[in-house]
Amino acid sequence: MLKSSIIRCTKAACRSSTVCWQPKVVGITSVRFSSSNAGKPNLSEIQTQLPSFDELSNSDAATSLLDQSSQLVGEASNHIGYLSSLGLAKSWWWPPDLIQNVLEHIHVYAGLPWWGTIVATTVLVRLAMFPLYVKSSDTMARNSKIKPELDKINADLMSATDLVEGQKVAMRRKKLLADNGIKNRYLAAPMLQIPVALGFFSGIREMANIPVDGFTNQGLAWFHDLSLADPYLGLQIITASVFISFTRLGGETGAQQFSPQMKKVFTVLPLLSIPATMNLSSAVVLYFAVNGACSVVQTLLLRNKWVRKKLNIADVIKHSPTTTGPQKGIIETFRENMAKAREQAERRQLMQENEKKMQEIAKEQKTNSAIKIVRKSTLTKK
Repeated sequence: MLKSSIIRCTKAACRSSTVCWQPKVVGITSVRFSSSNAGKPNLSEIQTQLPSFDELSNSDAATSLLDQSSQLVGEASNHIGYLSSLGLAKSWWWPPDLIQNVLEHIHVYAGLPWWGTIVATTVLVRLAMFPLYVKSSDTMARNSKIKPELDKINADLMSATDLVEGQKVAMRRKKLLADNGIKNRYLAAPMLQIPVALGFFSGIREMANIPVDGFTNQGLAWFHDLSLADPYLGLQIITASVFISFTRLGGETGAQQFSPQMKKVFTVLPLLSIPATMNLSSAVVLYFAVNGACSVVQTLLLRNKWVRKKLNIADVIKHSPTTTGPQKGIIETFRENMAKAREQAERRQLMQENEKKMQEIAKEQKTNSAIKIVRKSTLTKK
């Protein structure tokens, strides 16, 4: 119900016998309630202004607002597209973005915490790559069978000074590999682990730097916060231990034969990785630890004779030093390979120069054969 006040006009306006009416809202004196308004709050109780900062600091409203916002973010992180809203997982072809997309889908659909998501994704990727490692292990084992003969052919190929002779030696090598069912392209299978590892490293590190919702409280055991570094270096020590184990067992294929010097190197390098990774987030080092554990399990499987028989993998043959020659150190082997590469480059240059001279001689002979010698007496008779 509205009250109004009458405001009289000026004297000039009064002479014209006019009266001005201007309504003025004084306030709400009553509120009409009906059955349709039952259960609804009173209009006077509705807050039409945001609370001031002083009110927020002096009440529990700030806490409630923070709780509500965290619940909304937590709910959003359980849906596909949350990482994209943070500027992550922008594509399916770049390794870090691909790994982030896979992590998000497993986290959402499997309902796993982030530590479980990282573990599950790492294991699934290693299982997907396992057939390639089986092929690589079989290729290495078949190469070990023909190693003495293959080394001799490679030495002949390096010492070839004639192009034709080099092609004949290369054909012998190709025939030897074909007769033993060897396809060296499978030797590059372990190299695929490099882009995958870089994708995991970059992708998880970006998620930890933000950090993604859940990274701060969905860890495990002593590394509860995945966005921070491991305070006890437990993950770093586990990673170094598993890397030392699988390299001494024969690499990820279980068929590599390292020299004693190389085994010493592979023992020292993982230990140096502990101080190098001590400042990385626990999520990244967790991937390293799980990936290393998968490598150890894979190595043990590929070294097992029963497993190799079931997977149709050839047995590794170790030749005596009298057949293959004594094993050399890393520095000596590097120097020898550099010298051989230099000699081979010089031979190739000499072969190209000889081939160029032969082509010039053949071209000159062809030009001379087209020239006919005509005697003067023959021309005069005609």
